[in-house]
Amino acid sequence: RILEGDKEELGKVQAVCMAGIARCTLRMGEIRRGMSYVREANDQQLCRDCARILEVMKQSADAAVLYELGEQYERAAAIFIKTKNLVQAARIMPKVTQPKLHSEYALKCEKDGQFEEAVRSYEAARDMDAVVRLCLDQLSTPERAFEIVRATSSSTGAQLVAHYCQREGNFRGAIEFLLMAKCSEEAFALAKTHDCMDVYTKVLGDGIGPEEAQSVASFYEGQHELGQAGHFYSLCGQYARALKLFLQCGEKEVDRAIEVVGKARNDMLTHTLIDFLMGETDGVPKEPFHIYRLYLALGNYAQAAKTAIIIARQEQDLGKYRQAHSIIYETIRQLQDQKVRVPQSLRRPFTLLHSYILVKKLIKHQNHEGAARMLLRVAKNISKFPNHKVPILTSTVIESFRAGRKQSALEYAKMLMRPEYRQLVEPDKVKKKIESMVRKPKSCTEEVAEPLSPCPITGELVPVTVLESPTTKDAIPMCIITGQHMVADDWCLCPNSNMPALYSEYIKYITAEAKGDMTARGGDDAAAAIASSPIPMEKLRAEDPVTGGEVKVTQLKKCTQDEVAAYISSYNMIDQEEPPKKA
Repeated sequence: RILEGDKEELGKVQAVCMAGIARCTLRMGEIRRGMSYVREANDQQLCRDCARILEVMKQSADAAVLYELGEQYERAAAIFIKTKNLVQAARIMPKVTQPKLHSEYALKCEKDGQFEEAVRSYEAARDMDAVVRLCLDQLSTPERAFEIVRATSSSTGAQLVAHYCQREGNFRGAIEFLLMAKCSEEAFALAKTHDCMDVYTKVLGDGIGPEEAQSVASFYEGQHELGQAGHFYSLCGQYARALKLFLQCGEKEVDRAIEVVGKARNDMLTHTLIDFLMGETDGVPKEPFHIYRLYLALGNYAQAAKTAIIIARQEQDLGKYRQAHSIIYETIRQLQDQKVRVPQSLRRPFTLLHSYILVKKLIKHQNHEGAARMLLRVAKNISKFPNHKVPILTSTVIESFRAGRKQSALEYAKMLMRPEYRQLVEPDKVKKKIESMVRKPKSCTEEVAEPLSPCPITGELVPVTVLESPTTKDAIPMCIITGQHMVADDWCLCPNSNMPALYSEYIKYITAEAKGDMTARGGDDAAAAIASSPIPMEKLRAEDPVTGGEVKVTQLKKCTQDEVAAYISSYNMIDQEEPPKKA
């Protein structure tokens, strides 16, 4: 006997009794009463037990309901699907995880015309080929099918889409998906028939095989598209045939011809191309720049450097100083990237051209002393700037005078007063000042001494613009920001050009440029704001003076003494093109 106070124990006993009554009632065939008892009990385990009883008794519909109440959704779904009770199944399918059940449900929905529901279940079953089939055949959503196949790269799905595209007359799409389905022969035939070879080659890309490349090359040759034919002959290793076709195109395909010869490394092909570039073939010599690129492609860096110097000098003679600067820099960078020694014969013209380019920046930042030093360096080599002799010499006189280097100003003022230059000096106001300077030389006796800084090689103090160690005669690298020689304890490399710069000067340069840009954009209000508060470090950025690429202060990093020593050693390697002197 259970005491009246022990209600919890009483409840448990009653639940066990009712569970037994429910099971017995169902076994006796009184389904409705038994189901009522089960629902009243509200017990998951009882629902599962009774569902199994009903399933054995072939009472599938009621068994499925109890499986659902017992949260055995897979068992419930299996019965609903088997009995084609799709409405009930749809309610619990989101809770089902077995792919097999989703596939079975999707198949029933498809037969019943519920295509959207079928697609959802096929997706849950990860049967994407079936999704593609329905999108194409039933739902009229081909774009969705295309996206799925591109994402999954399914061969079966690709074939379905390709055949659909062919039926619709979309041959470009058909070629893409045939290649995805590894039906390359069928794709090639379609591309050839419908003039879609560009799609065929684009889809294959770098993965095109030698046989496929040869077929494409033959097609383009038959169409008289010689440049394209040559390109694909080169991809299948037929370099001689490729070069022949490129040269038939004239200068239009010179770059590809150079690339082919660089790949082939064949003396006969090299001489054939050189003859063409020199004009031996057609009597028309080509631009020296092509010879330069050929030497680079062949890995003949010494000859490439010599040719670059010749080309840069031609550009310089025409007054195209930035182009000449760019050619020399790119050649230096190419040699450095290939771990090849950079000859001083290449570094010297770069130093001169870069000094010229720095002048505008230095004047912009009110650094007239620095501008004067760069102009004096250029003026000493004025013969290398034939198109702008007078403007350069005039600027040299003006900036030297401003910087207190009056003797230097007088020296170049006298040069400007020579008959061949005098009439070219402009404007008249400047001309009169220069004439006065020459007539009264005693007023130009002052010469501010050039500051000194330690040589990074020997440590001795030398003038800041001297680029050669007076003791060892080794070349000293130049700072790309100031044009001064580098200092060992203030050394960094530009993250864009990989060229050396004085760390402290680079920071000043970026800060000045950033302030100038912000002031130019925001006017007086921006200038006042900058004056009252510093610009955050992460916002300090500017164009580097070599490549023009953006560089941030946060990218700059001081070099260690070992890094500095390694750079100087590399900088002063013996020129490759200079053979050792005989004793």
